[in-house]
Amino acid sequence: MKDKLAIVTYLQVTAHSRPFLQGCYEKIEHPKADHHAYQNAERFIHGLMIGEDFWTSGLTTPFSARPLLFYYGLNHFLKSCLLTVDPGYPATSKVLAHGLSTRKRKKQHYRFLEDEIRIQPHGLFPYAAHHLFDFASSSEKISMDELLAQLTRMTRMYQFKKNRRETEEVWPTLMIYFAVLYNLSMLVRYEGEWWGDMQQMRDRDDYVFIDHFLQTAAEEVPDLIAEWLEDRFMSLDTNRSSS
Repeated sequence: MKDKLAIVTYLQVTAHSRPFLQGCYEKIEHPKADHHAYQNAERFIHGLMIGEDFWTSGLTTPFSARPLLFYYGLNHFLKSCLLTVDPGYPATSKVLAHGLSTRKRKKQHYRFLEDEIRIQPHGLFPYAAHHLFDFASSSEKISMDELLAQLTRMTRMYQFKKNRRETEEVWPTLMIYFAVLYNLSMLVRYEGEWWGDMQQMRDRDDYVFIDHFLQTAAEEVPDLIAEWLEDRFMSLDTNRSSS
């Protein structure tokens, strides 16, 4: 795993991040590539470092708080990635919102897998989905079951589950993790009684799916961030070699 994250470590010094960002901006033909690379280098580094700090802390924190740390860790990772494609990010305060919403007060007999999130027109989710993956959801809302079922590492769990909901729309894997972690973080913050009962009673299938999801997120999300950054880095290297 550490080998896969080498690019994240490599870019955490300005001597590496500035030329990397300048190359990214030159690729999109930005007229002030060198200026913005200089201005954004430290912010880019801080995003990676804080993202790693949140993520590393989440690996060892109790289950009850893990979704919060993972969610905010991924937030910082995505914001650093956005700086490679948008030198002016964030241009407005609108793009700093979550970009997703969910019912804060859950219904009686609430089930996580049946819960839905709504996609907002502004905020980090739609902005990152569009600028990093050229993706925009055609649906206003989607269930946790529909999202989790798309993750390759959840496939074995779903072999044992009946009556799962499916969607024809395929989401980018990182945005699935973002959306599910967002919803879990909301449960931790606003539904403490339900969250505590789920852990202690373990009388519903929500627990095993959430637990398995957090295990897969712990391993896969940093790798996906590293792969995205390495693809950007290598594409710049290829351009230099061919020029």
